[in-house]
Amino acid sequence: MTKQNDRIDIQRVESQLQQEIDALSKMVFDSAAWDTMYEAAQQRDTQWFNSDYVIADALQRLDVNGWYLYDTQANIIGGGSFNNAYQPYSPTILETPNLLIENNLIILSGDIDNSQSELIHKVRFITIDKTPAVTVAYNVTKSDGTGEFVATLLLWSFIDEDFVENLTPGLANDISFYGTDEAPKYRDHLIRVFGEKKRAVVTTQHKRRLYLGVNDQAGDLLFVLSIASRERTYDRSLFDSSLITGLLISGSVFILFYLYINQQVLRPLRKLYTLVNSAISNNDFSARDEYFGNNELHQLGRGMNELFTLIENQRDEILERHQKLKHISNTDSMTMLANRRALDKHFAKLASDAELASQPISMIVADIDHFKLYNDFYGHDQGDKALCEVANLLKENTQPSNHFVARYGGEEFVIVLSNTDKQEAFKVAETLRNAVVTAQITHQGRADLSYVTLSIGVASKAANEAFDSDSLFKIADDALYKAKKQGRNCCVAG
Repeated sequence: MTKQNDRIDIQRVESQLQQEIDALSKMVFDSAAWDTMYEAAQQRDTQWFNSDYVIADALQRLDVNGWYLYDTQANIIGGGSFNNAYQPYSPTILETPNLLIENNLIILSGDIDNSQSELIHKVRFITIDKTPAVTVAYNVTKSDGTGEFVATLLLWSFIDEDFVENLTPGLANDISFYGTDEAPKYRDHLIRVFGEKKRAVVTTQHKRRLYLGVNDQAGDLLFVLSIASRERTYDRSLFDSSLITGLLISGSVFILFYLYINQQVLRPLRKLYTLVNSAISNNDFSARDEYFGNNELHQLGRGMNELFTLIENQRDEILERHQKLKHISNTDSMTMLANRRALDKHFAKLASDAELASQPISMIVADIDHFKLYNDFYGHDQGDKALCEVANLLKENTQPSNHFVARYGGEEFVIVLSNTDKQEAFKVAETLRNAVVTAQITHQGRADLSYVTLSIGVASKAANEAFDSDSLFKIADDALYKAKKQGRNCCVAG
């Protein structure tokens, strides 16, 4: 029984590691099955991929070290890596086509031909500069699963002390990590190997610790995780020998024995069954019961309470991580406005909601005048600061309740105004233009004025007209073009 419980404890560590790998896989999956990513891969849009994905601050928040987008021949379209100090870094194995193929790290045409699924993924444990690492790769496809095979999207992370600290709370503070150099010392003491269904030799604790090993693709031990074994009392018998002898001699002792079994075994077992059955049926793990005895069933009951607590904590953390990831994936990392992906989702929401679509809807497309001259004169760092100042002015002069503000790309912004007709939209556009003028953001690089201004195009659809985001955007974009032709720093309604 001690060995069985040792295996259960180490399986908890294995489950936590699997959850961390699943979280990384979810990040890659969400981006791989995205039409914008598919178009970027088709067009080999390196600039878009690097500006949206290869951002040190964002990768540090996600606790990963790099993103790559490869074509079907394992050549890099875009991407990059950072070391644990989040300085630029170039791992050879991830930037050399033949090594990628040799180590089976990316999706190839043969994988697509042999698969029945639109999305294929590969999780691989490897060594990068003598440090264990994990890679997760998906083939890039459209959101509806169609389209020819164009690219592989890969995310990777070092597995080290920092990685172990990010494992789900419950055992994380007690987990010890042994890297590639130390791992072989514990080969003969492993209770489990990550991902294997069974082991030929089953060992138990060593120096009062339990060990989980992780192999690379070749079956070589890559790293080891361990936890301290818990105190157990399984060597104590539930039954006193004199009681068993008395059972054979006297029927009265049989009754006492039955009462003892009922108290020590049957009642705790019924309580456990009721607790577990209720949790599974209702998907609610908040219920707890009290167990005061010292035998295995009472200890199992207390362990079940701990397990339910752990499940609740894991749910909360997964939800928090999901919300954080959702926010990052829909936010422009520089201006903190909504990004193109969030704008596409907002368009889809407006189109699918009959009540919203029946209202008047307007769109503002704004562009910073002579922004290339600004970057040429002040440099891109100052240009980024100017973009952020303009973005803040747009947020401060719009209403979060029905104005959706997004950075469309470069120095261009889009504001979608729900339940707003053309006249009101034009007023908002003028308010935004005046706010930027009033801010007097210095622009010595232009000849006509000495401060930053906006050119704005406005488009609207009347109530009960069909909502078509592409048509509305084209009208607003054409109006923006007219505003620039008229001398800039003005608003034009299409």
